Amino acid sequence: MHLQSVFDYLSPYAYLANTRLPGLDHPVDYLPIDILAVMKQVGNQPSPACPPKLKYSGIDATRWATLYHVPFAPNSALFQAMRAGRFDATLLIRAAIAAQQTAVFETFHPALFAAVWASSTDLTNSEVRKDFLQSLNIDTDLWHLADTPAIRTQLAANNAQAVEKGVFGVPTFFCNDEMFFGNDRLDFVRAALTQAKGV
Repeated sequence: MHLQSVFDYLSPYAYLANTRLPGLDHPVDYLPIDILAVMKQVGNQPSPACPPKLKYSGIDATRWATLYHVPFAPNSALFQAMRAGRFDATLLIRAAIAAQQTAVFETFHPALFAAVWASSTDLTNSEVRKDFLQSLNIDTDLWHLADTPAIRTQLAANNAQAVEKGVFGVPTFFCNDEMFFGNDRLDFVRAALTQAKGV
């Protein structure tokens, strides 16, 4: 069975789900998307557009992190810069595509999720971003590749694919054509995988 994980680094629930995916013991095909762009296309609203929802999601995500025994400390420098319009966070998801194309995604992906949701690494600073890659033994040219027209085009294609498949938020998982939304649906994903294996 083909298992696909549709994600954006801006979602705490995508971070939480990503910490659980290795436990499924099944190959995962990752589809990086710009969730804000996808939500706009399908008529959904992100949590920041609803202050009560935003407040609750922070509390809820903390509960899930405690349950999963994983660190949870949203990167304040990153989110403050985003709110002030001083940082284009699509750079992060574009970097994921660049990492896929340069065969470093397996290393880059969990580390960037942790940097966004469990560290104070100032990803808005270009020198700090270089240091981040160097700490992973990844060529710092990855950030430049992430800014190229080809990567931007691929992100747009990923977004279009997600919209076509019915994605309205992240994390979203597809077991073949069956869709599951949310980190709290991973038990359903596991059941679908188990059933496909005939266990």
